[in-house]
Amino acid sequence: MILTSRQREILDFIVTYRQENGCSPSIPEIQRRFQIRSPNGVAGHLHALETKGAIRRADRGSRQIDLAGPDAARANLHALPVFGQIPAGPPQMFSPSEAESTTTMDELTLGFKPKPGCFALKVRGDSMRDAGILNGDTVIIEPNPEPRAGQIVAALIDGESTLKRLVKVQGRWFLKAENPAYPELHPRADLVIQGVVRTVIRKLD
Repeated sequence: MILTSRQREILDFIVTYRQENGCSPSIPEIQRRFQIRSPNGVAGHLHALETKGAIRRADRGSRQIDLAGPDAARANLHALPVFGQIPAGPPQMFSPSEAESTTTMDELTLGFKPKPGCFALKVRGDSMRDAGILNGDTVIIEPNPEPRAGQIVAALIDGESTLKRLVKVQGRWFLKAENPAYPELHPRADLVIQGVVRTVIRKLD
């Protein structure tokens, strides 16, 4: 499949837009991005991409542009920042820092389409072993302003970070380990949920 430079630019824009927004750009958005004078000009580029097998277009809907070929797989790749380790044991003092690296995963591996703000953490400790989260695993965290009781969360409890199950009893929230060797954690003052665990990634030796 041989594309012109402008066709490649438009295709790359569609791929990036889908990665960031979960849908394809509309014709007016493509028109603005590339300063194309008329919608017909955009339609011409899209028709050429479709003819060359790079995209598929539906009959209805301004955003009905589906990718085909190798670019379809590329659109499902997501780069997630890795923010170091999180204790799955006793909470430890949290020190804000920049991401130390990034990890790229496809949606099939993740099991969901990540929202903006998703990130990865490396697990240190065994307090969540009975939930299938082991020392050395990587957990994918999705920010959630309204987590539900029973979910496994990355949390700050009185300023210290930990990975635990979120529990609510008689209107009071606390954190529970999935290992009987560890006690429940009840906040003295603050309990801040950073996000909910969506996926656990394990590398086998």
